[in-house]
Amino acid sequence: MARPSDDAILVRLVRRGDREALARLADKYWNVAWQAAYRVLLDRTATDDVTQEAIHRVIRSLDTFDETRPLRPWITRIAVNCALDELRRDRRLVRVAEPPDEAAPRWNEEASDAQVAVAEAVAALPAEKRIVVVLHYWLDYAVKDIADVLGVPVGTVLARLSRARAELREAIKEEENAA
Repeated sequence: MARPSDDAILVRLVRRGDREALARLADKYWNVAWQAAYRVLLDRTATDDVTQEAIHRVIRSLDTFDETRPLRPWITRIAVNCALDELRRDRRLVRVAEPPDEAAPRWNEEASDAQVAVAEAVAALPAEKRIVVVLHYWLDYAVKDIADVLGVPVGTVLARLSRARAELREAIKEEENAA
């Protein structure tokens, strides 16, 4: 019989009411949830609030979590859904995103210059395109799942991905030419 993962043990302890395990779970996955939410929102203040909501949802939903599955993708999905809820509340899905906050943590501290350039180009996309790129390429959502999460047809997701890729190619080409 397979040994339960550290996360499965942590989940079991939290389900039993262990407050220390709850704090460890929140500490362990706060940054995961924050990074996922920030990639959607590009707003530090909103991301802090959304991450707090996501962690609360995770804790409230632990009874439904399947311990045989990895915890990180589940938490990431909850954080993305909370961020999308925030965008819908603020009606920012169709508004062009502001440039990323320079004080915000980099997408990945060990990222190469090329990876940083791609992340910055993605961050500069309008929100409706940025979201599908983040969900599909960085968080590995299937196109159908993106359509379900956003409440749009699959064809709309495919069109946004296509347009986003074209804009990204152009932005990266411009960056290379400027360098």
